[in-house]
Amino acid sequence: MDMLDLKVFIAVAESESMSKAAQKVALTQPAVSFRIAGLEAELGAPLFHRTRSGAFLTEAGRKFYFYAQYALSALEAGQDSIRMLSEPPLEEKLRIGIVDSLTHVMLPAIIQSMKEQTSVIQWKINTGQSLDLALRTASGELDISFINQTYSPLPQLGTVKLFEEPLVFIGPKQAGFPRYQSLVTYLEEVPFILLKRHMPLRELLEHELFRPLRMSPRQLIEVDTSHLIRQMVEQGTGCSFLPVSSLWAAGSDAEIERILLPEIRLRQSFYCVYHQSAPDNILDLLPNLHAGINAQVIRFRNGGTP
Repeated sequence: MDMLDLKVFIAVAESESMSKAAQKVALTQPAVSFRIAGLEAELGAPLFHRTRSGAFLTEAGRKFYFYAQYALSALEAGQDSIRMLSEPPLEEKLRIGIVDSLTHVMLPAIIQSMKEQTSVIQWKINTGQSLDLALRTASGELDISFINQTYSPLPQLGTVKLFEEPLVFIGPKQAGFPRYQSLVTYLEEVPFILLKRHMPLRELLEHELFRPLRMSPRQLIEVDTSHLIRQMVEQGTGCSFLPVSSLWAAGSDAEIERILLPEIRLRQSFYCVYHQSAPDNILDLLPNLHAGINAQVIRFRNGGTP
């Protein structure tokens, strides 16, 4: 297998469609199907269930997805490192990743550290999804990342748990939006706006909530960010789940209502991950960053302005 095989596999997994994946990777649909068949033959297991409505990961495909992302990220980071050889060296730099939904919590603490640390000449801040940031940290492309899931198969990573927040069920503050007494009724009657599959929050809901109920939303809208979830719920498009920390960014005047249901008792944890080989001067920044983030969390929980 090669980098293009991995890109094709990831594109099919995320779009759940051979034809859509072909557009993403600039190949024909037969070429995409041929490469997936070759991967399946090499791995000795089917990676997708092929149906009229699309291509969906098998259990083997779900397991391979993580390692495909890991391998592709490492290869791309290796290419970047070679390209950087021609760039002038910097005295010190810190490369940080932040999952999109946590920028409002993490950035104030990072900015404060930037003001206090004169030894770091260049700060590079990246945003993205947790899995991508974890992989980029494991490959050495990033030094530290703030994410919402741990990835135990990555021995290169050290992990610090930052905080955890309960998940809340939310709907719009609109008089006409239905109010039911059970989650099952919502799943049957109301559109759900959820993050796409393979993202940590979606996986948590699938495994800990929908699977035990043996139900999934009858009407589903998939999006890429919690910011879109908040916007669409405010506009009355449907309901959703978010950790409390994601609602802090919306502010108290957001047109979002928390709907209390006895079935919802889930919590999501947030972590700092760092590369085990990061130099000491970078690792020495972690305690101050952690303390600053905890202070931000306490202010938000108390309803104060950070």
